[in-house]
Amino acid sequence: MVSTPISNLASLASLNQAMAIQLGTSPLHPGLTVNGLEHQGRLLVIGQHRAPAVKDPATLFKALEKHLYAALATTSLEGSPWEDQPLIPVRIYLKLKAANRPYAMHTFTWRLADTAAMLFPATSEGLAASAESETLDADDSDPSDPQERPPAQDIALSQESPSPQDLAHGCPPSLSNPAIAEESPEPAAETPDSLALALWGDPDAPKPPPEPEPSPWDPLNQWLRDYWSYGVAGLILVGSGLFAVALTRPCVVGRCERIEQAQTHYEKAETTLAIDPNVADLETAQAHLQNAINRLAPIPSWSGAHGSAQADLQRYRQEIQAVRAILQAQATAARAADLSQNPPHTVERWVNIHLLWQQAIHQLETVPEASPAYDYAQKKRSEYRANHSAIGRRIVAEEEAEANFNTAIQTGLLAQQRMETANSLAGWQLATKEWQAAIKGLSLIPQGTLIYDQAQAQMQEYQQHLHRTTNQSHLESVSAHNYDQAIRAARAAAAYEAKGQWSLAVNHWQRAVASAQQIPAGTILVEEGALLLETYEPALLNAQSRLRSAVAIQTLTTTLGSLCSEANGSCTVREDPTQVQVTLANQYAEPLRRALTPPTADGTVTFTQELSSQTQSLIEQVVTLSHQVNRQVAIYDSYGSFVARYRPDLGGFVRN
Repeated sequence: MVSTPISNLASLASLNQAMAIQLGTSPLHPGLTVNGLEHQGRLLVIGQHRAPAVKDPATLFKALEKHLYAALATTSLEGSPWEDQPLIPVRIYLKLKAANRPYAMHTFTWRLADTAAMLFPATSEGLAASAESETLDADDSDPSDPQERPPAQDIALSQESPSPQDLAHGCPPSLSNPAIAEESPEPAAETPDSLALALWGDPDAPKPPPEPEPSPWDPLNQWLRDYWSYGVAGLILVGSGLFAVALTRPCVVGRCERIEQAQTHYEKAETTLAIDPNVADLETAQAHLQNAINRLAPIPSWSGAHGSAQADLQRYRQEIQAVRAILQAQATAARAADLSQNPPHTVERWVNIHLLWQQAIHQLETVPEASPAYDYAQKKRSEYRANHSAIGRRIVAEEEAEANFNTAIQTGLLAQQRMETANSLAGWQLATKEWQAAIKGLSLIPQGTLIYDQAQAQMQEYQQHLHRTTNQSHLESVSAHNYDQAIRAARAAAAYEAKGQWSLAVNHWQRAVASAQQIPAGTILVEEGALLLETYEPALLNAQSRLRSAVAIQTLTTTLGSLCSEANGSCTVREDPTQVQVTLANQYAEPLRRALTPPTADGTVTFTQELSSQTQSLIEQVVTLSHQVNRQVAIYDSYGSFVARYRPDLGGFVRN
């Protein structure tokens, strides 16, 4: 027999769907899924579930066998390898989803007669009850279990058992192993009518003919007669069974109430979805839609209602897909909302949340406009888009905060380096600007971001550094200003000295000294200011001395000018680096010369006679001038002859 892959057998696809419906309405084991394959005339059924393995596979095998009987009762075998077969050899495997090989196997033979007996009891009451059961609601229970089962085998598989990949590629387990081999039941031989009548004692039964002589062809003839009898009996059994199954499928005979029942469930689902449903409403609507699908799915292709049922079935399946998409979107959104709790979070976590909201939006976008839940899906999609955008802004804020923090840290390191190497006002000013830039970068980090607290702590440290550099920069600025003022004042004082303007010179030397003294300690120019003071202070003293001398000379000059003007003589005062020279008119010089006595032991002279009041006043002013300027005063007559010299160190006049 040629094997046909299951993907090309519509009947086996229907069988898989029927089995899925059976497992959906009556689950046998958590997470159990079933898939049927055909190989060399055998129906292979693979049941997969999550770990651990079932402790009692025999019970689960029996339940799967019942489900398979019920599924075969609602599935057309047209176009399958068993279309004209009264017997179907079946093998069921149990396998863990994470494993490569099954861990248990069960074999049995499905019989058309058993299915017919299960569906149609021998009594007429049972047949009527079976016909009535077709009109029940879609929530009715699964078909009843068959009363009898053919013998089967439950065998634990060894390590050499085939993997499900081998089964999927059409490589069934080897039948040479006696541990998993099965015996195909053979049909029982029938008793000839004549012999049955004879055994039952019928008086009209013909007499047995005399036995002929044995012939070598007798065994062959007997085999042909037996074969013909078995063939006719098998054809009758298969034909009657298939005909009975075909007639008793849903909506084949009489009115098809399943369409109306499915429509009722659909209307209930539509009503539930129309009024802003919650999760419970969506689950209720999903249950109604599933009930509607369950009512229409068993209707066979030879039913007159098949076309209408298929159109409604397609619509119901589309609607249940829409409801499932909404439920999935809400579950995804709930997960995203849960991950968003207790912010702030890392950028990676916000990105995952952002992707979840995007996934929820995409799930809602699959809901068609014709769906009753379309408006609700659009409403939820609008909410999810707002959340998606908000999370996107969160991501941008976190990324910008992280970038600003890193930039501020780099700027702070540069400011620290500038502060440690600053050797001028410009250096401290540059360090101040760098600290200000670092603090500004940290201030841009908004509250609510992951790095906000760290940024605030870093900002406090940077503000302390900024305060230090700001103060130092101010001190350096003051230092530089005073240093510059001192230099300028000294230059002006020197210029005034050159002009003999000692009053202005003294004033500017005082400014220079004061500016140099105001250079703050701890600044870069403090040592330069000390060097300036070493020069400016003596210069100030010298200027002050020269100013006093100039004032005294000016006073003496004024006095002499008054005396000489009365005597019509020449009286002058002249200063040179070593002394002050006074020239008197002869009328004052001669009396002074005559009045001087010979020098004493210390070389000083005194007056031998009294001088006039004018001459006495003149002598006193000369003495005062000499002491003020701390220099000698030489007196000459109008002819240039030396008269006397006053020495302040001796406190008197001398003649040399």
